[in-house]
Amino acid sequence: MQLTQTTNPLVKLPSNMDLVLYLIREELKSRKFFNTLRKAGLHDCVYQPNLDSLILTQVGLDGDTGETFHFYNTLMEKRSRKLTEDPEHITRQAMKVYTALLEQKERSY
Repeated sequence: MQLTQTTNPLVKLPSNMDLVLYLIREELKSRKFFNTLRKAGLHDCVYQPNLDSLILTQVGLDGDTGETFHFYNTLMEKRSRKLTEDPEHITRQAMKVYTALLEQKERSY
């Protein structure tokens, strides 16, 4: 069987913005979950994913600077505390984070 060339790809790859929003959504949900575990007395879980540097790199920010990471971490903590179980709400919070990171990037340059 021979495959013919098509103009439509077999798999749609996410654009950079879609990828970043996905990563932010997952990090927000993870932070919400692990903060809830901490409140229940379960501390220092080694299974907590850490997408911070990946997110910052995808946005074009240098996560190695203390100021940038502090801004990012404060922003993520604030937005993760506001999460509800509604997927649309999570996406709105991710968009707010994404917008704030882009604004921070503009201020940095």
